[in-house]
Amino acid sequence: MKIAVIAPPWIPIPPPKYGGTELVIYNLVEGLKEAGEDVVLFAPKDSNVSCRLMPYMENKYYFGLDSPEYSKAVVGELAAKYAFNRAGYEGVDIIHCHMLDIPDVDIPCVYTLHGPANEATVLRCVELSKDPKNGFVSISKRQQQLHTVLSDKINFIGNAYNCINAKTIEWKKKKEDFFLFAGRVNWEKGLDLAIRVASKAGVNLIMAVKMTEEFEKEFFRKEILPWIEKYPQHLFFQFQKELPRQMIFDLMRRARCTLFTSQWEEPFGLVMVESLACGTPVIALRRGAAPEVIVDGKTGYCVDTEEDMVKLIKEGKIEKIRPEVCRRYVEKNFSRERMIRDYMAAYKKLLALNNR
Repeated sequence: MKIAVIAPPWIPIPPPKYGGTELVIYNLVEGLKEAGEDVVLFAPKDSNVSCRLMPYMENKYYFGLDSPEYSKAVVGELAAKYAFNRAGYEGVDIIHCHMLDIPDVDIPCVYTLHGPANEATVLRCVELSKDPKNGFVSISKRQQQLHTVLSDKINFIGNAYNCINAKTIEWKKKKEDFFLFAGRVNWEKGLDLAIRVASKAGVNLIMAVKMTEEFEKEFFRKEILPWIEKYPQHLFFQFQKELPRQMIFDLMRRARCTLFTSQWEEPFGLVMVESLACGTPVIALRRGAAPEVIVDGKTGYCVDTEEDMVKLIKEGKIEKIRPEVCRRYVEKNFSRERMIRDYMAAYKKLLALNNR
């Protein structure tokens, strides 16, 4: 099968630092190629993949996540238009798009929904679903459910959990005396909650964050810094910005536990799977996809409140989780091979529905 994969034009594949979607796309194209498929990837020019790369533009033009919204909108639309038309010229059997742009070619297109269910996204999905050539894949059952609540007219053809390539990630059985938070600096990720939990539970905390955009820096100054300043002096606290991915994995391997304090219905939460692959359990709020990723009492805990998190830590329940169980669970349930099987099933289903 000849497959065109369209990535957003902001971050290289794979991402050098932050970029959950981009890491998933990397594992997708590498996994498809390993499975013997003919893959062409549309992505930024400084991407590094083993399949054929069709870059959007020269490196001298930079349009990152912190570019002005108008610039991002224009560049995103132009990048998608180029990718769709070039995919048609290449004669691909199917297009797999990781944005929500409307194709202008007569080729079946699978869309992965990476974001939350909101009115604008659902309206676009409904519009695209009017054409039977377009089908949607969710990244968690909860994400699909929330979209379906807003409209039952979205053409869902499957669910494919995000994955990692655990073979490239080392894990560690012996842990050090600190908890970890990893994520972007904004309200959604609940940095303030993570700080309060660690503070009340009396544990050391390291935070590895992405903080490049102005709204992130402003949010940090107003909402996060005051909590850091209140952190108990007798405890160790460290705030790390823009660490390379391998350094974040090193922290994950060594941590006693990862705190996943997402304040919203997060569609997936790749950091949970990454932590488990490192042999490190996760305590998460029972929201979004967390109950689908974490097995209570086996790979971590899902709880309802901040107080529940503190209580779990104080009672020493996290020490009952075995690192090797966390690792094996990821290898079985969130492997690259499983994600490829799920996406191949979606491709074949859409092609069959269109008699291709």
